[in-house]
Amino acid sequence: MERTFRINCIKGFIIVMMVNPFFAFAQSNADKSAAWLVEADTLMGRQDYTGALALYNKVIEKSKLVSDEDFKVLYKRAFCYYSLARFDDALRDVNQYLQKVPDDQAKLLRAYINQELGDFEAQLADLNEFIAGNPGNPDLLRWRASVFMESERYAEAEKDIRVLLNYQPGPELKAYLGLTYYYRSNADSALTIFEEVMAEDPEYGQTYLYATSLALEEEAYDLALQYVNKGLSLDPANLTLLFYKGIALVEKDETDAGCRCLTKAFAGGMDDASDYLKAYCYGVD
Repeated sequence: MERTFRINCIKGFIIVMMVNPFFAFAQSNADKSAAWLVEADTLMGRQDYTGALALYNKVIEKSKLVSDEDFKVLYKRAFCYYSLARFDDALRDVNQYLQKVPDDQAKLLRAYINQELGDFEAQLADLNEFIAGNPGNPDLLRWRASVFMESERYAEAEKDIRVLLNYQPGPELKAYLGLTYYYRSNADSALTIFEEVMAEDPEYGQTYLYATSLALEEEAYDLALQYVNKGLSLDPANLTLLFYKGIALVEKDETDAGCRCLTKAFAGGMDDASDYLKAYCYGVD
């Protein structure tokens, strides 16, 4: 998920909270906290998180966080911190809020914060709780699978992906299943899955990149060229595939053809090609 999408999702939850009667009841014009709160909510609705944060700070300072309603402002401030990429501050506020008012919206925000902080275990703790209550939710399973992949827990990612494929079959997920074997150095199983994806969805180009990369690692250069040529037939301008083709060719001692591919890839912006050009094409160590 892109970060903008995540912010919009959480914003939806916060809007729901804003219609709570506590935030809607009339206050005297003399009540500064109420005026600050209304203005802060308005600024946050306009995505002016810096302005909203300054006002939420005033409200919290004045309230001293006595009631549950006061803590709801703390939650809004956590969202402002999150939106401003002040993730440590956001985590502090949301944890304090959850100690007083445990709810799923705040746990969702905390999971997103921990994602930004790279705390896989804390993120998984909240995700596991969500999934326990919603065991068939494909969005949650996909999220957890991505965390398992990022944290190199590939066997656990495989389990979630296999469940997901029952709900959302498609080439992207199945290719990710292949990656769980790839990253566990099970080349045969990975290639079997990649080839199944190619047969079922030949237009899904990412599979050719995965399969070519694996074949190169296995020094199976003829096989790599088979995959890369199929991929290039779909996307002739793909610089990564062109780079891979150059590698395979120079490793097969087809240096002139390989150097032409590497030169095109480098000229197109594939900086990684420079080392191969120096080693194989320019005679520079």
